[in-house]
Formats: sequence, structure tokens, C-alpha cells
Amino acid sequence: MSAEKTKIRTQDILKVLAASGIISLTLIAPSIPFALMQFYKSWKKANSADIGRIIKRLQKQEMISIQENKDSITIEITEKGKHRVLEYDFENIKRKAKKRDGKWRLIIFDIPEGKKRNRDAFRKKLLQLGCIWLQDSVFVSAFPCKDEVDFLSNYLEISDYVTVAVVEKIERGEELLFKNLRNFDIDTL
Repeated sequence: MSAEKTKIRTQDILKVLAASGIISLTLIAPSIPFALMQFYKSWKKANSADIGRIIKRLQKQEMISIQENKDSITIEITEKGKHRVLEYDFENIKRKAKKRDGKWRLIIFDIPEGKKRNRDAFRKKLLQLGCIWLQDSVFVSAFPCKDEVDFLSNYLEISDYVTVAVVEKIERGEELLFKNLRNFDIDTL
């Protein structure tokens, strides 16, 4: 019976490089994939051929750069690679907070018409995070979400137009929210 291999994805390699910036490897190992597998313990059961293909593809797509010296290799994520990591994070964003802390977050924005696509994407992501659409440019969250809102607004280049207010109490909060809860189809935005 063969040992189960760990599946390494492109985004796994890019995220490791984004987190560490530059990785320098001494070439005691016979190849870059093998050296990376030794460097990251969770990758030890990965298929080195898969890692090699991903590394070559990332280099060809100019998402990483590789400089080889006599006895070492330096792998660095490029700006293009960093942007792709942000895209992965944007696509897969989830609310971190699982419990309420008794406060409300009002997400208020006034995004110009020239940034309509960004505004629509922002609204869609807020709904996916579980925020309630109270008015056209006002969403409410019963959970902490500042980090997620900051990430979204920065990624979509609309941070100058977005404000998050933390309030202790909303008059008739529960009643108001459920009365004004809008059932929009996210995919039609």
C-alpha cells in the first residue's frame, strides 16, 4: 500500500512565498522541489514532480523569480505573484469572527459612479460575509468584520470611500434589521 501524497496547489506555494518574501535554499538537495519539501515539513509527503511543474509555471508566468548561484538558489515572489495571492484571498474571503461581541458594525460607503463595478463587487462580498443590506450604501454586521472590510476596500481600491462605525446599540436593532432585511440574489449584482 503506498503512502498518501499531500496535494500542493499553486496558491500554497505563492502564499508561502508571499509570507516569507524571499526563500534562499542551499543546494544540498538535488532539486528545488525537493529542497522546498525539506524546508516545509507539511510538504514532505508531496509529489516533487508536482511542485517542480508549479515552480516552472510560476516562473514562466513571471509570478516568481529564481536566481541560481554556485551553491544556492533564491526564489522570490514578484509583484505579479503578490497580486495573485491577493486575488486568492479576495475570492475566498470569509468572516473570521464566529461569535457576537454585542456590538454592531455599520459599513457606510459613498463610492463614485466611476467605480460602479468595484462598488457592486464590494456589496456582493459584504453579503457573502453575512452582512445585512440596510440601505443602498449602508450594511450592518452583528460580528466583528473590520479586517475583512479593510481588505476588501483596499483590494478594490475604494478605501477612501468606506467607513466602518462600531456602535454599542442600535435602537430597535434586532427588529429594525429583520424588518429591513433585503433578499437580493447576489448573482444579479
